[in-house]
Amino acid sequence: MPNQRIFRILLAIACFVFAGVKGWQIMQGVYTWMDIFFLIAFLGFGIMYVVLLNRSRKQQ
Repeated sequence: MPNQRIFRILLAIACFVFAGVKGWQIMQGVYTWMDIFFLIAFLGFGIMYVVLLNRSRKQQ
């Protein structure tokens, strides 16, 4: 897929935005255990996409 790099950049940005929103909810004190789970999941996926972007850049 030729646009794979742009797609991964957009996914990484979206994951970090959603993690930030969940982090903000947790800081406000209005959260459940699912909010904590989604925060960790979005951070994990965001970091995974950044690692994939760096790995693909090194191979080029």
